[in-house]
Amino acid sequence: MISNRKLNMVFTRGNTTKTISLANPRQDVTGPEVHGVMKDIIAKEVFSYNDEAGKLDGIKKAYIRDTVVTELPEA
Repeated sequence: MISNRKLNMVFTRGNTTKTISLANPRQDVTGPEVHGVMKDIIAKEVFSYNDEAGKLDGIKKAYIRDTVVTELPEA
C-alpha cells in the first residue's frame, strides 16, 4: 500500500480556476501558512499565461488530498 499526499492550491484566473499541486507537504502545514504563500504567488505574479484569462487574481481554496494506492498482485 502506498500513500500519496498532495497540497492543492486553487486560484481564480478571470472566470476560470487554476490548481497548483505540490507533492508531500509537511504534516503540520497550516491554512494560514498556505494562504500566505498563495497571496505571495499572486502579488509577485510567479506564473504567467499568454491567453485572455490573464494572471492569477484570487484565492478560491486550498486543501490536502490523501490518496491510498493498493497494488494488486499478479494473477
